[in-house]
Amino acid sequence: MLKTIQQVIGLGICSAIYLGLAVDAYALDAELPEDPLNSVMWENMASRFFPGEVVIDQRVIVQGPLDAENQMQVPITVDATQLDDVKQIVAVADLNPIPHILTLHPTRAQAFIGFRVKLEQATPIRVGVQTGDGVWHVNGVTVNAAGGGCTAPALAHGLNDWYKTLGQARAITRRESEELARLSVRLQHPMDTGLAPGIPVFYMNQIEVKSPAGDVLANIEMFEPISENPTLTLKPLVSDNVDELLVYARDTEANEFNYSLPVPAITDN
Repeated sequence: MLKTIQQVIGLGICSAIYLGLAVDAYALDAELPEDPLNSVMWENMASRFFPGEVVIDQRVIVQGPLDAENQMQVPITVDATQLDDVKQIVAVADLNPIPHILTLHPTRAQAFIGFRVKLEQATPIRVGVQTGDGVWHVNGVTVNAAGGGCTAPALAHGLNDWYKTLGQARAITRRESEELARLSVRLQHPMDTGLAPGIPVFYMNQIEVKSPAGDVLANIEMFEPISENPTLTLKPLVSDNVDELLVYARDTEANEFNYSLPVPAITDN
C-alpha cells in the first residue's frame, strides 16, 4: 500500500511540475491577453488547448444560456464565419472535471457548429478558433449551472434495452444556398463520462461528414462532456448537384455507424 501511495504522490508531483512548465513555456512564447471571463483556469486552458499566439476576438460568436435549465443538456452555438482560413475549432469548459468538449476541423464546411454539453458546475465555455497563420482567436460565455451534469448517470441506464437503439439517428438537412447546406443530426448514445459510480467510460468520439464522392467536409472529435444523444448542427459546403451527405460515426468501443442523409434541392418557394 505504501508503494502505491508513493506512486500516486509521485504522479501528482510530476503533473504539477509539468503544468508549471507548460504555463511558463507559454509565458515565454507569447503574452497572454487578459481573460474577459475572469476565470482562475485561464492560463491553464490557454497552455493546454491554445498553445501559441492568442487574441480575444469578438468575431468568434459563442452563444449559450445565462442559466442552464438542464445541466446535462446545455445548448451552445459557435459561429466563426467572420474569420477566414479556419483550420480548427476547439471548445472547452474551464471548470468541468474533463474540460475538452470537442474539436471541429471544417475542411469543407463553414466555421460553425451547434452542440449540447454536460456541465458539472457554473463555468466559462471557451472556444478557440485557429486560423492558417497559427493564431488562436478566442471568445466564450459563462453559464450558471446547478451542477452534477458530468457525474450523473445517463438517462439511458434507466432502461433495460437502451442498447437496442444505440446509434439510431434523426436528422434534418436543408439548403441555405446553392453552395451551402445545413445539417442537424441527433444520434442515440449514452455518452458515459466514466465519472458516474459503476458506469465505465463509453462515448461517441468521432463524426465525419462526407460528400457522395467520399471527400471529408467536416471532422469532429468529441469528448466525454458532450451530452447524451449528441445533437450537432453543421454547415457543409456542397454544390447544388449534391443530393446527399454521408455521415460516419464511431465510439470508444469501436462501434461504427453510417448514415446517408438526403439534401433537398433549392426550390423557388
